[in-house]
Amino acid sequence: MKDGNSTREVDLLRMQLHQLVEDVEPRPDALPRLLAGVRRRRSPRRPLIVLVGAAAVAATAFVVAMFALPGQHAPEPVSVRPDSYLASPEPGVIAAFDVLSGREDREVAHVNGAEPGVLAADNDRIYTMASTVDGRRVVEVNPQGGQRVLPGEAGDGRLLAAGGGRVAYLDGNAVVVVRGENRQAIAIPPGLRVHDLALADDGRLAVLAGEQDSSRAAVLLFAPDANSLAGHVEAVTDAPCGPVAIAWSGPDVAALEPVDCDGGQARVATFAADTGRKIGAGVPFRTPRLTAGEARLSADPLGRFLVSTGKQGQWLVDGSVIRPIPPACSGAGECAPDPGTF
Repeated sequence: MKDGNSTREVDLLRMQLHQLVEDVEPRPDALPRLLAGVRRRRSPRRPLIVLVGAAAVAATAFVVAMFALPGQHAPEPVSVRPDSYLASPEPGVIAAFDVLSGREDREVAHVNGAEPGVLAADNDRIYTMASTVDGRRVVEVNPQGGQRVLPGEAGDGRLLAAGGGRVAYLDGNAVVVVRGENRQAIAIPPGLRVHDLALADDGRLAVLAGEQDSSRAAVLLFAPDANSLAGHVEAVTDAPCGPVAIAWSGPDVAALEPVDCDGGQARVATFAADTGRKIGAGVPFRTPRLTAGEARLSADPLGRFLVSTGKQGQWLVDGSVIRPIPPACSGAGECAPDPGTF
């Protein structure tokens, strides 16, 4: 039989245990009780409460921002969004598509007379070629969908590249680079056929060209102010049939190379722009047989590559991770017959 003192000690112990449990598992009114206690104990130091409240408001705002930002779709340049790319599902229609799902995000613009599959992007600007009453012209589309026809006839409508505020296209046996009112032309020997163009943000130009009767092409690198073949650097590629498409990725030039001439595998190799030396071999992945001029290679700000062949398939190359991605199809079910681009 326990005496009165033992009973009081047991009750005190139980009370203390309950208090500990309340500290570990706060009740719904724990925060108001805690703040009330702080006010009673620290009433002469009210600035502390203000600071605590300000910190709580700031923390709440930070948490709200963290959860709100990923879902926002603010008007940002479509060409720099890491989750979308551009394609033309219908004649004259330029639309943005989600990379992983292939879903159409939005229609960016409708350009009358646009050349099929001729697209390029430079930060917040999109470029295409269109047939007008004054001949073939380069059309610039801004983020809001507004259009501006650039001065000067564009010549050959097969190729178009943009970067660093410049636009490049093929005009007969010359590659023309336009920036504002300045126009420079690099003559290409008649025996060479140009398969692809790429412009870096600093104005450097890459040209994929090969002999007319040969399937092998080379990557020629030019300084921003180049106006001839003199002084160009050639990328040292060991691909048996040569690259089939090129793009700039930061300071380096990338080339889509078939692993063998019979097709079945390709890879995205990277080269130093100043020396042409290969600095990244790329991971091989399965593709149909690729030929120069039929595939497009483009890069996004995250350093990922989009390999697009239109009807033959598309792949997202993210370092060593290769992911086949769906075709670019509109909500009406129309799928882009030509390659897309970041």
